[in-house]
Parts: sequence; C-alpha cells; structure tokens
Amino acid sequence: MMRLLLAGLGASTLLATTGTPTAPPPTTAPTAPGAVQLTHPHPLPPVGDPGTETVETDDFPVGGSPAHLTDVRAAGHENFDRFVLEFEGDEVPSYRVGYVEPPITEDGSGRQVDVAGSAFLEVRVSPASGVDLSGEQPRETYTGRDHVTAPGGQVITEAVRTGDFEAMLAWTMGLEERLPFGVTTFSDPARLVVDVLHQPGEDGGSGGLEPIGQGGTDDVDAEATGSAVTLTDVRLGAHDGFDRIVFELAGDGEAGYEIGYTEDPRSAGSGHPLEVPGEATLGITLSNLLYPGDAPEGVEPWDGQERLEIAGTSTLEALVADTLYEGRYAFYAGLDQQRPFAVARLSDPQRIVIDVLTREADGVTMGERCTSPAGFAVDHPSDWSVNAGETVPACSRFSPQDFDVPDATDVRVAAIAFSIEPVAFDRVAQEQPGEQARRELTVDGRDAVRIERTATGEGFWPEGTPSTRYALALEDGEHGPRTLVADTVGLPRFDYQRNVEVLDAMIGTLDLDAGTEG
Repeated sequence: MMRLLLAGLGASTLLATTGTPTAPPPTTAPTAPGAVQLTHPHPLPPVGDPGTETVETDDFPVGGSPAHLTDVRAAGHENFDRFVLEFEGDEVPSYRVGYVEPPITEDGSGRQVDVAGSAFLEVRVSPASGVDLSGEQPRETYTGRDHVTAPGGQVITEAVRTGDFEAMLAWTMGLEERLPFGVTTFSDPARLVVDVLHQPGEDGGSGGLEPIGQGGTDDVDAEATGSAVTLTDVRLGAHDGFDRIVFELAGDGEAGYEIGYTEDPRSAGSGHPLEVPGEATLGITLSNLLYPGDAPEGVEPWDGQERLEIAGTSTLEALVADTLYEGRYAFYAGLDQQRPFAVARLSDPQRIVIDVLTREADGVTMGERCTSPAGFAVDHPSDWSVNAGETVPACSRFSPQDFDVPDATDVRVAAIAFSIEPVAFDRVAQEQPGEQARRELTVDGRDAVRIERTATGEGFWPEGTPSTRYALALEDGEHGPRTLVADTVGLPRFDYQRNVEVLDAMIGTLDLDAGTEG
C-alpha cells in the first residue's frame, strides 16, 4: 500500500487500486453498522421537523462545565443548506435556535456585528465555549474562522460568531429570506446540526433557487442615485442552472452599474491589462461607491479580495477585482464561454445580483447519490456505474461504462476515482512536475485544491497524459492525518474533457459528514 501511495504522489494521483480499503468505516452511521448505501434515488432529507418557530431544549440555558467547540462548518445540499457546530465529547449541551431581529450585537461588548442577509437565524449553546479555562493556561479548542460560508449553498449567505461569553456560545446565520429550518444533535463526536430549507414547503421543495431572469448577452446598466454607498460584501454561489454573483451595499443612496462582455479587461487606475481566466470575460463596474476609509461608523467595508472562486461549477471560473478608483469599482468574471446573464437590484439590504445562466442540454445532471463507508457522500450521473465495495470501499470508482475493480492491481478501470488517504493535506497538495494550473478552494468547509497536470513520464501515466485532481483536507483520524483525493485521468479510452466536467460537478455535491450522521 505504501509503495502505491508514494508512487501516486509522484504521478499526480493517490488513487491506486488495491485490495485493501483506504479508510475504516465510520464509528457511527445512520443505518446499521457496516451498511453501504450505493445509490440514493431521493435527495438527502433535512434533519428535524422543519418550521420557522424557535427550537430549544427544555433546560436552556443550563449551568455546569462548558462543552468545548472544535469545528464550525456549513455546506449546501440539494434541498437545504446545513450548518454544524461540533464539540469535544459525546453530548451537545442545551441549545436554542431561532430567528432574531437586527441589529445583531455581540454578547458581552454589545458591539453591532454585520451579518450579510435579509433574515437572521441565531444558534445559542449553553454551557459552551471555544476556549477551555479549566487548566493552568487557557486552551483554545476552536481555532477556526469567526466567519464561515456555505460552499454550494443557496440560502445561507454567511454564519458569524456573535458570542462566546460566560459559557454562552452564539453564532448567527444570515439568510436570503426567513425559511423553515430543522434541528437535531448527533454524538461521537457531539454535533448540533441546523438544516435551512431552500423552499418554504414542508419537505424542502424540489425546485431550488431560480435565476432572477431569462437573461441575455447585451450590455446592461443603471444609474446611481442619492449619496454614495459602501460595498460591504461580495459573494459567489453555484446553483442548479446558474451561477450567482452578489454585491451587497450599505447606505441611503443606490450604486449604479455597467455590465457587459469585454475582450480587453484593464485596470481602471493604471490602464494595464488584467489576467482573467476563461474564454469569455464579463465586465462589471459599480459606481457611486465610498472608499473604505470613508465608510460610516458601524459599517464594515468589504475586505477587497483580489480573486474569488467557487467549487461545483465549470462556468464561473473566477471573479477578479480591480481597484476602487474615483468611486467606481471594476470586477471581471471569467467564464468558460459567453453566456446569457440577468441582473436585478434587491433591497433590505441593498444588493446587485447577477445570474450567469449555465448549460443545460450538454450539462452535467446529477441523478444519484452514493454514500461511502469511508465517511463521505457524493452525487453522480444516474447513468454512471459505481463500484459496490468488494475490492475498494464503495463509492470510490465512477464511470459511464460498466467496470470491475480487479484485486491488487494498478490498472485504471474507472473514469473518476475517490479515496481517503493517510497522508497530510499539505503533502498531497504540494507542487509536482508537470503542473499546469492550480486553484485553492473551500469544499464543504474544508481547505481544498484543484490541480491540473500533464504527466512527465516518471509515474503511473505515459508522458503527456493530462489529469485533474482535487485534494481536500480532513480532520486527523485515529491513526493520523487524512486527505480526500479525487481525480480523473486522460487515458485513451476515457472522454477526459467530459469527465473533468463531471468531476467538477461531483465535488460541488460532496458532504463530508454524510457517512457520520451530520
């Protein structure tokens, strides 16, 4: 096994087929121990009994020794977005989950906290904290971000830590609108799970979020009105049938915009050309904007990231930001090709929304879901074959043709392969000879990287063979570090370009908690 693993590292793949599973089954599962769900004909259901009323335990809030927070994550699913708080130990303490009205303030200080969204769902847990004060020195048990997003999500705009004070932990989710939510807890480890439905219906609906219009390719513009405003957030989302770009603003006036395709993206200040990925560039210029230093008190300006990307789409490759110059802020969306787009201005809070419509006739349709005993679930095309798990763990090989996985062989029999490898993420993600492109991503709340490479002839594949590989950082397991690796290789018998599209779409559906109940 180690020989195959090290060889795979040198050849841009860790997915050698062996007769030994690459990861043990999870310690808990939603079905009987050892059960493997090969396909899921229906969408993963949300937890709890969804509604809009506050959900709380009978004893909230309760005293005692606090539970210690270890992880916070969020991700989108077919009919709902999921938010998870994970704690040390086996039990979640008392909690309350319910909608609150703005302004959102921080416990203890009373400081106003900006949370992007039109509705606000607050999660409180007591007694709980991200810091263990029981020893001689404080031990920080949660070292993650105070602000998380939901990759592939449709309704959670962000989740922000709004309290860790006197054994009361609070996180507040910003949503596009007030929607039903369900709540439940899991153990080993302790997790509080909140699922927010995409639709108001009791079952979460089946259609998901719709684009804001039919779209077109002609230029679109709108004039600014009133006093200058502050850009407070920029976010991207991959949805069924479209990719969304959202600019959120604060102020009494309205921003103007000019949106259209360009063949010559340039910096507004210097006039120098800008490098934008993709075959087509959609230029977006916002006007009537304040400089960050001129933002009113209590308004937090956007942090000005130079480049934003999302997983789960092959359409919107990146959004590249120029500079704010004389009240105008230029952005360039790199697309795989020129596509119709729709634009709308929304209020409460003020948002400019751009939906880029994706392919349908030749797109990737995910009709089945596969849950692996290795602890992840992923969607795949309904007409593709999946391995049953006799030789390698189930849900680790996918192909448009029927195939068998031989015992103890390096032969590549399937178009796409998944595995969990006992290797640190940094090692898997390190640059290798022949690397052509690299994108750093966040997938289901984990650090990830997408690498395109052409083989140099020194590893498994002949010189010139292309491959696309994802590596996702997982929490350390019982026996050390773990990394989820998924790839496709351009061997002569495979349709490489099509398989890359399928792989990209599959990554956008990953649930790294599905095999362990939440």
